[in-house]
Amino acid sequence: MKKILNVFIVLIVLLYIGKVSINTISGRDKTVPLRYGTLSESIKTDGYIVLDEMIIDSPIDGKLNMIVEDGTRVPKGKEIAEVVSQSFDKEKLAELNSVNKKIQDIKSDKALNPYVNDIESLNSQIDELNKEYKESKDSKVTNNIKKKIEDLMSKKEQILKNGPASVRNLDELYSQKKELEYIISQNLYKIYSPEAGIVSNFFDGYEDILDVNKLFNVNNNDINLIKKEPIERTGSVKQGEPIVKLINNYNWYILVVLNNDERKKLKEGKDVKIDIIEENGQLLDGNIVKIYSISENSHIAVISMKDAYSDFYKKRKVSVNLIINDYDGFIVPNSSIVYENGKYGIYKLGDNDLPVFKEISIKAQNNENAIIESKDDSLKMYDQILVNGKDYLKK
Repeated sequence: MKKILNVFIVLIVLLYIGKVSINTISGRDKTVPLRYGTLSESIKTDGYIVLDEMIIDSPIDGKLNMIVEDGTRVPKGKEIAEVVSQSFDKEKLAELNSVNKKIQDIKSDKALNPYVNDIESLNSQIDELNKEYKESKDSKVTNNIKKKIEDLMSKKEQILKNGPASVRNLDELYSQKKELEYIISQNLYKIYSPEAGIVSNFFDGYEDILDVNKLFNVNNNDINLIKKEPIERTGSVKQGEPIVKLINNYNWYILVVLNNDERKKLKEGKDVKIDIIEENGQLLDGNIVKIYSISENSHIAVISMKDAYSDFYKKRKVSVNLIINDYDGFIVPNSSIVYENGKYGIYKLGDNDLPVFKEISIKAQNNENAIIESKDDSLKMYDQILVNGKDYLKK
C-alpha cells in the first residue's frame, strides 16, 4: 500500500512538472530577456505660467500699430509701438518731415558746425531749465533758474546776431519742429521700451493675479479663474487700456498644482525637468523655489525656470510632466512582478526551464514598467523572466 502511495505522489509531481514545461514551451507563460533600462518618475499636472512683465497702457484713444514684431527682444529705448488718434493730421506729419529735412540740410554744411553745435547745446540747456522751472515750488529756486535761462538766451541771441543767416533759419526751424511735435504728440503717441526685454501684445486679464510679486500668495480661487488663453491686442484701443508688454525672458515661473501624495515627492530647492505636453513640447530645466498649501488636498509648487520656452508669453495654462528622478537598472514589465509571502519578486527560468522565484526591490515604477534590483545579486543580463508572473502565481 505504501509503495502504491509513493508511486502516486511521484506521478503527481511529474504531471505538474510536465504541465509547467508544456505551458512554458507552448507560450502560455511568455518570457523576455532581462535588460538594463531607464525609467523616469514623473507627475502629470496643470501648470500656470507667471511672467516678470511690465505693462504699458494706452495714453489716448486710437489705433494700435506695432512697430516691432511680437516676440522680438529689444534693447532699452527702442520704439516698439504707436497709438494713432482718429484726429491725427497727416499733413502735420508731412510738414514735420519737411522741417526735419531742412534742419538736416543746414547741419550737413561743415562750415556751420561750430554754430550749429552751440545753438543745439544752448537749446538743450534752456529746455532742461524750463522743466525745472515748471516743477519747482520754491520762489528762490525759480528766480535762480529764471536768471540762468535769461543768460543762456542772451548768449544764443549773440550767436544768431553775429552768425550766418542760415543759423538764424536753423533756430526758426527748431521752433517750428518743437511746435509741430507738440501738435502731433496729442494725436500720435510713440511707445519706447523702458527696459530691455521681449515685446508682446498678448493679454488674458490674469496679469494682476499671476504676478511675480504674488508668487507665494496664489489661492484656489485664483487658480479656478484661469479659463482662457492670452489673445493678441490689435486695432482700436481705449485710453488707459493695456496695449503692450515688455517681458523679462530670464525671469519666469511655472506654478504647478499637486495633491497630497504628489507633494510628498517634491522638495524645495530641488532641480526638476519639465516636459511641456503639447504638439511641439519641450523639456526644460527648473528649480522648486517654494511649495505651499492652497487647500486640504491641494498644493502649489513655484518653479523658477532656467530655460526659454518658445511662445511662452502666449501661454497661461499648460499640461506638464514633472520629471522628478531618472532611475537605471533592470527594467521589467509590471505584469512580471509578484508579491509572495510578504516579498516582491519575479520568476526566472532556471534549470530544466522551470520558473524560480527571485526576490527583488522596486526602485521606480510607472503604468507599464518598473526598475528593479536583485536582493541576492542572482539576476543577470539576458536571464529569461516570465512576463505574466502574476498569472503563473495563480496556477
